[in-house]
Amino acid sequence: MQKNPAPALVLWIILAQVFMGIVAYEWLPATYRGSWILLLILLISGAFLNIGMALILGLVAFVGMAVYFSFDLANQTYIERQLLLLFVIPIAPIFLSAIRHNIQNALRTYRAIQSYDRNYQHDILPLTALNHFQVELRKLLKLTHKDHYTVYTTHINNALLIREMLGEDVWKETQNQIMAILSTDHNNVIYHFINEQLSEIRSIVIHEAKPTDDQSPPQFIQELQALSVLKLQIEHHKESLPPTVGVT
Repeated sequence: MQKNPAPALVLWIILAQVFMGIVAYEWLPATYRGSWILLLILLISGAFLNIGMALILGLVAFVGMAVYFSFDLANQTYIERQLLLLFVIPIAPIFLSAIRHNIQNALRTYRAIQSYDRNYQHDILPLTALNHFQVELRKLLKLTHKDHYTVYTTHINNALLIREMLGEDVWKETQNQIMAILSTDHNNVIYHFINEQLSEIRSIVIHEAKPTDDQSPPQFIQELQALSVLKLQIEHHKESLPPTVGVT
């Protein structure tokens, strides 16, 4: 599958405009053809410009055509056609520029969703698996003679607000940043569990040494706190294994 379909889609739209332009060129009277070619050029040029540059191009073309009409006193009998042309010239470059902008935004959003889904499926475990994982983890820790681990619970309190106020694109980009942080290898043994909305993260951290009360939070917690767009509520507690009772 083509990785970037946006240029191909825009090219097909341009070819459709050129086709219609050739047909209209043959049907229009000779006195209309010059302005029609100008509009076609402005329309197609918008496909290669962002919306801001398209607006500037339309404004420049409008001023240039207005100056030309002011000195073209011989054609004042076509005042209605001239006014219509002055009306449509500023907005002609905007159409394909807006199409290009929307295609690129949709493509970025699609890629962000793909990236998030890929990380969610392969790197991070679902939150529904946490309870079963803890049962199996306690069995494993007994074999390795460790009697504790720490559980960090991170709530993203403004996840819905980011989506509604800043848009889906910003939220997907933030999700990818979170996933990149959680997928980074650290010195401690860490397992992350998230819900489908990525509004809650449970992290199991197995320290090399016994944690102390004044121990600094893990690196991934510090990196999450560094994301200024997030409003986090972080809690942690230590899980200890029950002492093994010896048989006498």
